[in-house]
Formats: sequence, C-alpha cells, structure tokens
Amino acid sequence: MLLSFYIPLSMKLSMGENLSVVGKGQLAEAFKVPNIGYVCIFASGVSNSNCQDPKEFERERNLLLKTLETHQDKKFVYFSSCALSAPEYPKNAYYEHKRQMEELIKVHSNNYYVFRIPQLFGALKHHKTLINFLYEAIVNEEPFKVYNQAYRYVIEIDDVQKLVEAYLQHHERRITVDLANPYRYKVTQIVEIFEKLLGKKALYELVEQEDKYTLDLSDMLEFVKQFGIETDFGEEYLLKKLTKKIVL
Repeated sequence: MLLSFYIPLSMKLSMGENLSVVGKGQLAEAFKVPNIGYVCIFASGVSNSNCQDPKEFERERNLLLKTLETHQDKKFVYFSSCALSAPEYPKNAYYEHKRQMEELIKVHSNNYYVFRIPQLFGALKHHKTLINFLYEAIVNEEPFKVYNQAYRYVIEIDDVQKLVEAYLQHHERRITVDLANPYRYKVTQIVEIFEKLLGKKALYELVEQEDKYTLDLSDMLEFVKQFGIETDFGEEYLLKKLTKKIVL
C-alpha cells in the first residue's frame, strides 16, 4: 500500500506573466485561475514518500533552482509534507529531501510560502495517493493490507487552493505552515467510509504496526477563523467530500 501521491517531474508554465504554475497534476490545475496575483506555484516534483532514487531528487532540485531563478520577484509557493512538522516521526530519504528543498527555497527566495500538506485527494482515479489506492482496491475487490495503528490527516485539493489563496492575500511572506483537516483518521476508518459509500466490503488484512504522527494546527485554525474561511473541517469532513465524488 502506497501512502503518498506523485506528480510527474515536468515543467509546465501557464497563466501569463502574473501567475506561473509549474506542474500538470490536479494540484497544479487547481491554481490555474485568474487574479491570484504575482505568484509562482511550484506543484511539480517528487511527491512519492517511498521514493529513494537520488536521480529523482536531483531532478526536482534542478527544476526548483531554475524556477526560483526565473521568478525571483514573485511570491513563491512550494508544497512540502506535514510529516516534517512531527519531530517524532521517522524521516526517510524522501522527507530529508523535502527538508532540503525547503531550506533551498529559504536561501533563494525572500517571498516564499511553504505549505506542508498531508494526504491529498481530488478526483478519484488511478493514482498513488492513499485515498485513491483504497478506493480502487475496494471497487475492484482487490486485497490489501492496513496497519492497525496507522493514522492519517487529509485535505481536499479545493481546500488547499482556497487556503493558499487566503494566505497569499492576508499573511506576511516567508512562512511555513501546515494545511490539513484537524481530525486525524485511523486508516481503517477511511476504509469503513468507502465501504459505506460504495456498498462493498473491503478485502483487507490488518497488520500489527504503528504509523502515525500528531500535528499542531492551531495557527491554521486561528487564521481560518480570523478571515472567515469556509471549510467543512471536522470528523465528517472526509465523508462529506467523498459523498460528492462517488456516484453509483
């Protein structure tokens, strides 16, 4: 079971002189909107947390440096991982790479906004995210394994886009912030939500293993409250979002 998502390492700039979007996945597409401002959105790079390939890390590093050099005067948005905010969580090569990319941005940009995100989901399709993996496995009646003490934070792409735009408009530059629904789901709970919506029983085996971390999202929640940003955050968040996406 792969617990992360992957956006191809390719450079795609769009939206004209004011807004530049680097990437072509669902996250990049969400930001191709007018009037966002003089901004560069970097939504391309290594996003598979199981990646251990130095060549993939180097490709992102080179693309990131090139993009930073090209858009020095713009607000620069980078998407990292919430796991970096949890000191107790083991850091593999992927997370160390993400940490290095954050440090690189801080050296080369005075206008950066680093957004650390958890399990991201958008349209349900064949993809390596946890949400899509579980959806496809249950629909196709494929067996899979789940850690009995695995927990994940989640957030929908549309909410990332909404929150990022609000931070760009209202918050000072040079920040690193976690964006996530504050309710932490047990992975077996996510499976149960899909079972309910799909009307199917999942074919999974429980494995005795822990995989979890805890986030302090108080700064984000205070920002959301201060600027009246509408979200469905809470325990019912995932059920509400997936209900809109699943049509039987």
